[in-house]
Amino acid sequence: MTRQFGLAGRLSLGLCVLILAAPGPAAARRVPVPAEAPAADRSPGEAAQPTAPAADAPLPGPATPPEAAAVPVPEARPPAPADGAQAPSDAAPAEPKPPAPPSAATPAEPGSTAPEAAAPAPNAPQPAYVPPEKARTEPEPGAPDVPAMAVTPAETVEAAAAVEDAVSCERELKARGAEFTVDATIAEGDCGVLRPVAVTRLSNGTRIEPGTVMLCRAALALDVWVSEGVEPAARAEFDGARVKALTHASTYVCRARASESRISEHSRGSAIDIAGFELSNGTVLPVEATEPGTPADRFAAAVRRAACGPFRTVLGPGTDSDHGTHLHLDIAARRADATYCR
Repeated sequence: MTRQFGLAGRLSLGLCVLILAAPGPAAARRVPVPAEAPAADRSPGEAAQPTAPAADAPLPGPATPPEAAAVPVPEARPPAPADGAQAPSDAAPAEPKPPAPPSAATPAEPGSTAPEAAAPAPNAPQPAYVPPEKARTEPEPGAPDVPAMAVTPAETVEAAAAVEDAVSCERELKARGAEFTVDATIAEGDCGVLRPVAVTRLSNGTRIEPGTVMLCRAALALDVWVSEGVEPAARAEFDGARVKALTHASTYVCRARASESRISEHSRGSAIDIAGFELSNGTVLPVEATEPGTPADRFAAAVRRAACGPFRTVLGPGTDSDHGTHLHLDIAARRADATYCR
């Protein structure tokens, strides 16, 4: 009886200890079982009393019943996480990813020194945009060649305005009744004439011999001068005679001035050299020094004064040796719209 009670009591007490010790990892490894007191130490009829189990006593093999071996043993519980940390999930942890390389757009930390950029390879694609501090100052080596500019864009703007002015002048000259043609523009280095006008007859009927090659503004000044200055002087000095023809020594010619290295106004088509006049009564009046007090002298003085206005420069006999046989008339612009008449 005592033997049976001791076996049953030990079984029941072992199961209770096993269940209570399941949460701890140490309990999963060791199950404390009360040790059976020796029979010699107990009196007959005395019940077996359980003693305190030894902490490290192993479970006796022969005394463990088959039912106790079938009891499932819980797995060891992992240690509790620290405060604020999330409990690990049952899924396997992901493998750590290698750190990403720093982006070029990420600003450097204060105090750090950015590494110098490596020079691009010769065949590497070049960016279309270049910062202002790295702007190209010379043509690209692979860029196609184009002919050099003969006229800058700013000069073309001035030329466009000059063409518009020339066309306006041509309308006015035609409205006055002059006969002329407009030829192709001449360009010879520093010399040239924009839309040169070839006048054959002025508005008062005076013929021009030979034909002219001059700017329209110079031709307009000539028409005004002959109609409003030369014609009245001829009528006053030669009994109402009209100016039949006018002869000139030159209009456009590409050359320097006679006494200077600069080019002449003739090289721009803005000048004409008047050589003589033919009147309707048959009188021929060459431009030359005349006897004072004669009709020819008064006529020469009158037409010379009348020219200083339509033209900005008037030179003739008595000015210098270069102008002893003709009147040089030009429309060269002067400061403050001044004139130079001698």
